[in-house]
Amino acid sequence: MKADLEIDLWRTGYHTVNGFSQFCRDWQPRDERYLPVLALHGSLTQCGMWIAPAEAAGSIRMLCPDQRGFGLSNDPGGDSCAEFASDALALAQNLLPERYVIMGHSFACSITLEAARMASGHVAAVVLVDPVVPVGTPSAAPAAPSTPPPETFATLEEAERHFRDTEEGKWTDDALRCFVQDIMMRDNESGPWRFPYAPVRLRRLRAFTASSASDYNLLAKAKTVRCPVLVFRGGMSKRFPPAAEQPFLAAFASKPHVVVCPNSGHFPTATEPDVVVEELKRFLDGVR
Repeated sequence: MKADLEIDLWRTGYHTVNGFSQFCRDWQPRDERYLPVLALHGSLTQCGMWIAPAEAAGSIRMLCPDQRGFGLSNDPGGDSCAEFASDALALAQNLLPERYVIMGHSFACSITLEAARMASGHVAAVVLVDPVVPVGTPSAAPAAPSTPPPETFATLEEAERHFRDTEEGKWTDDALRCFVQDIMMRDNESGPWRFPYAPVRLRRLRAFTASSASDYNLLAKAKTVRCPVLVFRGGMSKRFPPAAEQPFLAAFASKPHVVVCPNSGHFPTATEPDVVVEELKRFLDGVR
């Protein structure tokens, strides 16, 4: 019975945002105790990555869109951080109250900071989940080519093995299965499982972020933020290693509060949701 009640709290649907159709999930708890959170997924997932933490939190409203070209949202073209941020703010203007919090994972941390800059009067606080923070200077030598992952998986178990082999962190079997079910997609009940984006879409985004036109400078964006900031770092994360923590925090005008999830890699919301939820609630208690 409890599971049925939780499912009833999700509202899903499509909204026209900046001229394209955007899908989103909206967790609307009956006992809402905090400012609502606009949650933005990273480049390897979709809004389903927030299902587990939203349901575990219970009392936090979480508006979770599929960003442009991901999940069930259309791809209108355009890969700039400013365009992603504009999408998020347009959705918030339509569906959220005057004040809210923005939370982003991975590459969406830049989008989150940009949105906070663009709408400082509405964004009460920022939460960053394992941002991608490089250490040192890029090597002049070309990177060794990597084998691309398969585009589809015949079974859920094959998809689980892929993530277990490629993502660091201590995954329980249940956490891994839940995560994979929530982010992977299939066109029908008997069809293969696939990533929540077309390979060409991800290649296009990564080409833009690596180009001279990129506006994803995380440290530069951190300098513009004046609201409270909470940062989660996976203790085993390769994208946000320990050596990157202090240089990243030093970029902010006021030092963010940092929570290290010791058994997590890049996805603390999946591997240590209890830690994330507890610290998120404690942070939101002080946000108005």
